[in-house]
Amino acid sequence: MTAPEKRVGHARDAGAVLVVLAAVSVGLLHAVPTFGRLADLGDGGRPLVLRFLLAVVLIIAVGRLGGWVATQCRQPPVVGEMAAGIALGPTLLGQVAPEVQHALFPTALVPHLGLVAQLAISCFVFLLGADLPLDLLRGAGRRVAALGTAMVAVPLAGGLLLAAGLAAAYRPAGTGLIPFLLFVGTSMSITAFPVLVRILAGLDLIRTRIGTLGLATAGVGDVLSWCLLVVVVALARGDSAAAVAPTVGWLVLFTAGTLTVVRPALRRLSAIAEDHAGRRRALTVVLVLWALSAAAVTDWIGVHAIFGALLAGVIMPRENRVVRDLGRTVGRGVTAVLPLFFAVIGFGMHVGFLRNLQDVLVCGLVIVVAVTGKLGTTTLVGRLTGLTWRESAGLGVMVNCRGLTELVVVSAGLALGIIGPDLFVVFVVMTLVTTAMTGPLLRRLDLGGARAPARPVAGSGPAPETVTVVNADGGADRTH
Repeated sequence: MTAPEKRVGHARDAGAVLVVLAAVSVGLLHAVPTFGRLADLGDGGRPLVLRFLLAVVLIIAVGRLGGWVATQCRQPPVVGEMAAGIALGPTLLGQVAPEVQHALFPTALVPHLGLVAQLAISCFVFLLGADLPLDLLRGAGRRVAALGTAMVAVPLAGGLLLAAGLAAAYRPAGTGLIPFLLFVGTSMSITAFPVLVRILAGLDLIRTRIGTLGLATAGVGDVLSWCLLVVVVALARGDSAAAVAPTVGWLVLFTAGTLTVVRPALRRLSAIAEDHAGRRRALTVVLVLWALSAAAVTDWIGVHAIFGALLAGVIMPRENRVVRDLGRTVGRGVTAVLPLFFAVIGFGMHVGFLRNLQDVLVCGLVIVVAVTGKLGTTTLVGRLTGLTWRESAGLGVMVNCRGLTELVVVSAGLALGIIGPDLFVVFVVMTLVTTAMTGPLLRRLDLGGARAPARPVAGSGPAPETVTVVNADGGADRTH
């Protein structure tokens, strides 16, 4: 390499560093005040800080115990962690020992626990974006496109009809009818890609034809669902098209800048750090800060922070070693504190709901619509595209898994006031049911597991050789 070429290379490296640092700095200007709310713990003196630390340790310990119990029942750990978090709130502990529940988790601590939980969720969604199967989506053929579109469109339509019937009783005051309808419909279309990968890996289905098709279909559906959610949240934040326009404009500008400026800079910065251990460690910190910064920017724009975190993950250069290992280096820490998120959900669930026949019927109806829309539709479309009934049913069971991703979405809806606490509880119950049924039904269908060799999905290119995903049991799975 000649001296001028070296100078050009150094200039590009310096430019990449400056671009990434500038992007991080802009985001942190909005994020630091949020982080600073943790300092309010000090206003209560040392006892409040100690109670906060005790609450964190207790929640994580109970959550991990719940995850272990779930694995013993051949369920994904996230099911046990969700149940444990709900049990710590007024639904169970508050009923059995209300004095203990209030003593361990006083009201003053809940906002601080929620802040830590939101930081963890932002990192989780960032890792989710980094693990979306973009390679599968680029090669998606007609079958995958048809399945992915159907698994979003039909549940969306079913959710719209359901929400129209529930709006009179369950739409919060001040929430527009259109955002409410669209949010409920979109929530019905969610699939939990990380939990699905974890379940497929445990059943030795990753390398099978149907497992690859399931991942590709879930990836297409997730991309469509997240795009819909951006529109819904923008509508919910504005009272008219004129009010929504600035939010959409800023979001488009931020997305364009991220794709055209930050993404090439991150690729260049990642290449610099590829072969140097110290630089790789520093790059990991920079990437996490970038994720939190992007989340803070989209929150400031007027949509939810999870969209910025997701975008930050989607643009990651997946060929880089640091990015490939994010699930291992960052994911273990993130999943370790995810029980805080489930506990905060549990603290917000009131016990007065689901105590009369109408509420129980509504909950049952939501579950039926959710399962029918996802499992039923995907099964029929799969059969129409040439799969056997067994394979089609297996595919429907896979995309019916909602897991943590659904909880992230409905929690955002609750925080934004699009849905109220009653409907939030219904969605939590639906999430537990649809997630818990995935593993047992797939085992019942006996789709072949490791006995079936991986084959390319028709029209969708070769099956992926490696899938890395942050899971809900404390780390990353890499399945070859």
